[in-house]
Amino acid sequence: MWTGRSTAGKFWIAVAPALILYTVFTVYPMGQVIVASFTDARGFNRAWDFVGADNFVRIFSGDPVLMEAIGNTAIYGFFKIIVQTILAFLIAVLLHRQLRLGNIYRAIFFAPMVISPVAIVFTWSFMYDPTTGTFNTLLRSIGLGGLAQDWLGNYDLALYSVILVDLWSGLGFNVVIFLAGLSTIPGEILEAAKVDGARGWKAMRFITIPLMIPSIGLVLVLSINGALRAFDTVYLMTRGGPGNSTQLFMTQVFQEGLVNNNFGYASAMAVLVLIVLIAIAAVQNRLNNRVAAEEGNR
Repeated sequence: MWTGRSTAGKFWIAVAPALILYTVFTVYPMGQVIVASFTDARGFNRAWDFVGADNFVRIFSGDPVLMEAIGNTAIYGFFKIIVQTILAFLIAVLLHRQLRLGNIYRAIFFAPMVISPVAIVFTWSFMYDPTTGTFNTLLRSIGLGGLAQDWLGNYDLALYSVILVDLWSGLGFNVVIFLAGLSTIPGEILEAAKVDGARGWKAMRFITIPLMIPSIGLVLVLSINGALRAFDTVYLMTRGGPGNSTQLFMTQVFQEGLVNNNFGYASAMAVLVLIVLIAIAAVQNRLNNRVAAEEGNR
């Protein structure tokens, strides 16, 4: 197979298995979704009729359930993108300062990343149980039983209860990324900043944060991606309820496609998410190239 082959030929032979798998399990399904988004597809038992942009028009026409799902996704995104990123950055800065038992703290924050999402949902669902759950039991034991809630059954609290689970489970990964970025900052720069009087917040603002821009950008892109594609925790814990209080964009895609059997409409929604994610990745890539160019000119 290799004898007499050029370098290019050997390259294509080597990547062919991975390329075939990628085409079959990623490119082809993605192409099917794009095609279905322009049809009235309602399953596999009937022909798909072309309807043009009707599915996309329906998305932007103010579907009330979809609008509520988008609003919930925006709230979820705020906590996932802004709150979690800030918390992860502050925790990483503290852990980077060689705290006593620092490795143990790192393991504690990273532990949720190696736990099965199903196990996480099962554990937190038990903790949220209104009768025997950990939270309500603790509140009653300290005389605050009046604050006990049906955390996943309360229309106003359910979304924030689910968000807390995702914040806890995803925090460690962002902390690790920030720790990796902090480890690349030369100690000489920080020492020189101290000599010049830049300490505490000043050092953070003018030295640490600017040098951490690539890591911050990576975390933000991953967080936006995670917020737009959030599905498993919400679906396993609440199925989007009570009512539509925890319905997110991707759970609504699932609801329309696999429950209501509106494949075409669900495909159009998925295509919009795909376009947004590609646009975000393109912007991030452009920013990374600009940062790399600026560092190369220094």
